[in-house]
Amino acid sequence: MRVSVDVIRRLEQGQRRTARFATLHAIAAALDTEVSISFAVRESGSLDSGHDQNGSSRGRDPGSSEMKRRELLRLVTSATAVIGLGGSAEPDLERLKASAPGRLGRADLADFAALNAGLWAAFVMAQNKAEVGPAVWVQARRLTDALRRPQSTAVRKRVCALHADVFQLAGEVLFDANRYADAGYCYTLAATAAREAGAIDLWACALTRHAYISVYEQRFGDAVPLLALSADLARNGDSELATRNWVSAVLAQALAGVGDHAACERSLEQADRVRVFPRPGNGGWLRFDGSRLAEDRASCYVQQRRPDLAEPILLELLKKHQSGRRRGIALADLTAVSAQRPDVLRLVTYGAAALDHARQTGSGVVLRKLQNLRPELARFKQDPHVRNLDTEIAHLVVSSH
Repeated sequence: MRVSVDVIRRLEQGQRRTARFATLHAIAAALDTEVSISFAVRESGSLDSGHDQNGSSRGRDPGSSEMKRRELLRLVTSATAVIGLGGSAEPDLERLKASAPGRLGRADLADFAALNAGLWAAFVMAQNKAEVGPAVWVQARRLTDALRRPQSTAVRKRVCALHADVFQLAGEVLFDANRYADAGYCYTLAATAAREAGAIDLWACALTRHAYISVYEQRFGDAVPLLALSADLARNGDSELATRNWVSAVLAQALAGVGDHAACERSLEQADRVRVFPRPGNGGWLRFDGSRLAEDRASCYVQQRRPDLAEPILLELLKKHQSGRRRGIALADLTAVSAQRPDVLRLVTYGAAALDHARQTGSGVVLRKLQNLRPELARFKQDPHVRNLDTEIAHLVVSSH
């Protein structure tokens, strides 16, 4: 049964208090796909047998099988080729006229944009981010097909911008699944599409997301120049969007990682200026509104090995966030803080809680933080509880691939 795209718009705008799976059902219907297959969940909302008895999610990764990964890479390659062809400087008007069935009008573009927004809304709400992945791939294929057809220059640019939007979301899904290389392909394509569309802020955000991969892989030196390029782009973007402030927040983490504490603090101050914007983001590819500045600052303090400054911020965050990925990240950072103090009891307590969270949600982001912590745990290898924690992290890392 078809579901009106208006449903997606209302969901995205928060006008309907629906359950998470109802949101996915609506989007799946709008895309003519099946929830039972695409999202690997039951009608009742319970997780399927992709979750083993230990709580780890075997089915959470949209690229878990090599076949699915090849399909994804074919899609990225195809979209890259189509975008790379560019538009004709002088469109063949007769061909456009003859191909009217394939041409997109305002309503078509609005529907594509509404579905993109609905997918972002579903991604934000989903505890297991991979549930949104199949619908994202369907949307990406439809946009790629639209670019294969003759379009006017203006429509082509708009479709390229929509491509940049949806492939950033595809990258986010893969990033959360700990598939950093595949996420990087998506972010690169998104940057290319945004450049083709002349969408400066979209372009800057795609590059920033790509740099974030290096931050999470602790290759901070690689992230800094890419973020500097993002900042240059953002300065020429929409002054009413907080793109430059988000770039500064990510740059602060990279600078903390390379040990430039003064520059890190300046970047945090720049990020904090987001508070002057009445509507800093758009709820999709730019969601930075300052609400996560505390996490960003705490993450910088963890990188700087300043547990006395990081811990009170993180403890306050735990009081506010009782579920979701933000809680898992805070628990992982508190594990790092406990290792820096050092406090073995808290290390094991917070580490076990973060590990359980990673198992339950399938969040590769939380798991990567724990994986990065393993060298710190080696200092406490004489403690059997720490050794057990380290072993469990290692097992979950292996089972997630």
